[in-house]
Amino acid sequence: MTILSLISEQAPIEGQKYVQLETLFQQAISEGTLEPGEKLPPLRIAAWNAKCSLGTMSRVYTSLERKGLVVAEVGRGTFVQEKSKIGADIILPSPRTIEATSKSNDVGYIDLGMNAIANDWGENLIRWALKRAAEKASSLTLMTYRDGFGDPSQKLAMRQFLPASLQDISNERIVITHGAQNGIFTALSRLTSPGDNVCIEPLSYPGISAALSQAGLSSITVKTDDQGICPKSFEKLCIEGRIRILVTTATGHNPTCITTPLSRRNEIGILAERHNVLIIEDDIYGYLYPEAPAPYASLFPNNAIYLTGLAKRITPSLRIGVAVAPPHITMLLAQGITAQTWMVSPILVTAAVEIAGRRDDLTNMPQTVKAQADQRSELTKTMLRGKVKSLDICRSHAWIELPETISAENFVKRAEICGVHVMAGHRFANNSHSGHQNIRLSIMAPKQTSTLETALHKLKAILSTPNEDVYEMF
Repeated sequence: MTILSLISEQAPIEGQKYVQLETLFQQAISEGTLEPGEKLPPLRIAAWNAKCSLGTMSRVYTSLERKGLVVAEVGRGTFVQEKSKIGADIILPSPRTIEATSKSNDVGYIDLGMNAIANDWGENLIRWALKRAAEKASSLTLMTYRDGFGDPSQKLAMRQFLPASLQDISNERIVITHGAQNGIFTALSRLTSPGDNVCIEPLSYPGISAALSQAGLSSITVKTDDQGICPKSFEKLCIEGRIRILVTTATGHNPTCITTPLSRRNEIGILAERHNVLIIEDDIYGYLYPEAPAPYASLFPNNAIYLTGLAKRITPSLRIGVAVAPPHITMLLAQGITAQTWMVSPILVTAAVEIAGRRDDLTNMPQTVKAQADQRSELTKTMLRGKVKSLDICRSHAWIELPETISAENFVKRAEICGVHVMAGHRFANNSHSGHQNIRLSIMAPKQTSTLETALHKLKAILSTPNEDVYEMF
């Protein structure tokens, strides 16, 4: 049986065709109806056989690609991944990219794909904190099981990593997590049931869709504009009763760089309260925006979860985060952490608490990063402005819309040849029509500004010669 005959016979007549068709393709791949390396039918033919719209089938193919089950090759089509590669390169860089990076110096291969924030103090600080934790941790910390509810004194210290508007909250509203990503997954898995719909933005970092998929949840995208989520679109989804949770990044959005103003946050928050939709706010970059409006958990404390972590602030290896929520929800989050890992590593929590005590550093370090970000933002604008259709920059990355003369897929491949790793916009897309002409550049990832400048020179050359091979110039 071919995939075309399969979808012709089992194509859904009603309901969410996109979800049912994607399931058919997933089963065909797992059962061998679609073999590794096999080319999927052209979109129009597949849509015709499934009796669905071209947009619906395009969404199916895009979702399969984002989950690592298939790979799209420009000019050739979409192919089933080899079994050894299924699931690869969904959130983290591909093994080839990691290997290339590890074998070269910072200038030889430049990674602008992973949204890291290079700093000179992170490594020394984590070494100091771990040493302090080893020296100060009591036998009770080292040799005893704890649960997911956390220690009150640790929660008190961890408030230093929260925005000012949340630093006076009670311990009952705080849960220490394994990081912001763990907080997202724990909240989704504890507060929903498989098959529930979660409202997300058209573009978001891949960890959100990965958490949704792992939890067996479906997503619905809300429309956005240059201020973030559109109230009318969100209200429509709320009235239709199709969503229970909204997941959003309101400050320094990854990848679009949008920071939602206070007036818009109030509009969205009021609608969410009115229709009993819980807001989950990922604020991993919030520490870089002290001037940003208060988070939803401060404006609407009974209807929002705030999540942050130390991966961007200190180092990705410190898998510690903080969740702020209403007390009845923090109980569920704590139970979720207990079910997953029983407890957050006491050693890492102790190290994070030690870092929280260095208040001067926690004030000075973001200021240093902001100064570097301003410098790199101006450099990026100077180098690429006039070569791209649009260029939005925030304090960790840049979001670029390419001219129609070059596709995002082609740009990524040519940049790779030139020794620069960038992320195509479709990797962040949660629907079939977002991000296809965009690129995200992690301008804060290189340790040296001069390294970023080298990368930008190469990218500028690609943009200047869209139909030529430029790698020999370097």
